[in-house]
Amino acid sequence: MNKLLTKIFGFSSANPLYTAAGPTAANYELLKKAVEGGVGGIVTKTISVKPARVPIPNIYSTSPGSLINTELWSEYSYKQFIDEELPKIKSLGVPVILSLGYTPDDMTKLGEYLRNNYDFDAVEFSIHYVSKDITNITDIAASIKQNITVPVIAKFSPSISDIPGLVKALDPIVDGFAGINSVGPTFDFDIETLKPYMGSTDGRGWLSGRAILPIGLHFVSSIAANTSKPVFGVGGVRTAEDVIKYLMAGASAVQICSHAIINGPKVYEKINTNLLKWMDKKGYDSLDELIGLMKNFRREELNYLAEAPILKPIWISDNCNLCKSCATVCTHEAITFDSKKLIIDYNTCVSCGLCTTTCPHDALEFSTITI
Repeated sequence: MNKLLTKIFGFSSANPLYTAAGPTAANYELLKKAVEGGVGGIVTKTISVKPARVPIPNIYSTSPGSLINTELWSEYSYKQFIDEELPKIKSLGVPVILSLGYTPDDMTKLGEYLRNNYDFDAVEFSIHYVSKDITNITDIAASIKQNITVPVIAKFSPSISDIPGLVKALDPIVDGFAGINSVGPTFDFDIETLKPYMGSTDGRGWLSGRAILPIGLHFVSSIAANTSKPVFGVGGVRTAEDVIKYLMAGASAVQICSHAIINGPKVYEKINTNLLKWMDKKGYDSLDELIGLMKNFRREELNYLAEAPILKPIWISDNCNLCKSCATVCTHEAITFDSKKLIIDYNTCVSCGLCTTTCPHDALEFSTITI
């Protein structure tokens, strides 16, 4: 039995990992490497009526695991990509989702050209570069649906402020959702040369990678809470734990881009291996058992500083190796060490919780105490 088998939008993949619309999905050759690396399905780089004019440089590593980019959509003409690349991509034997952009007119033109094409299994449309007015976005979706018979997926931008409202407006039109695009605009530059790292006119770009994972999780859980249709989780996926988080937030599968750019297509197999190990350890037989466990989370009991019950970190000495990372991050200096013993001053501690999440050995945990 394949515990990683993923069913989404009416088709199946061997695992829940898909490429995301970006540099690693630009053409057949790159997608072939992704499939060989263990990806379960494909989302192609976005094509539009006009090929992108991509500024140089266009990708910068701003911090470990995160990128700033001005990469834009595909540099291929849409006819070249559809006629030459797409049939080869379909031959790779995994589900193919064709990413399209951007305006209603663009979608009508692309849809008409694709009307009798069977080299893809679904369409994803991005609202990254268009007005976020709900009417405009529903017009885009409707323009695709008038020519496309396969499932249509709406990919959310992190600039969407009314997630429930947009889901409600799109739900009667589309077949599912994805979230999110990269976050921005962002700005960074070299203080010696006074030159931005991006080659765009104003030096600005878009943030992707590990830094945006919590934003992506927020969008996926919010989308999933307002629809019964499938959702792709996109943004910041690097590990099996990240995949699990997206599934628990309500996603049925995930897409990966930045992590594969930084570390190559081998990342897919590594994530799948670790995902399967975790499922075996925890006794899960299928991914379906994980989906949506956290999408409607509401804390039943709230705790407040200086109000009973009092929650404070407690020391689990058997787990501690005295690395003192907890003392380093304690702004209030409530943690000290005496010989081989950790001491917490509960009168100084403000119960922020940072020490419990920073400790690499699970030697601190929150518990109710009496002061």
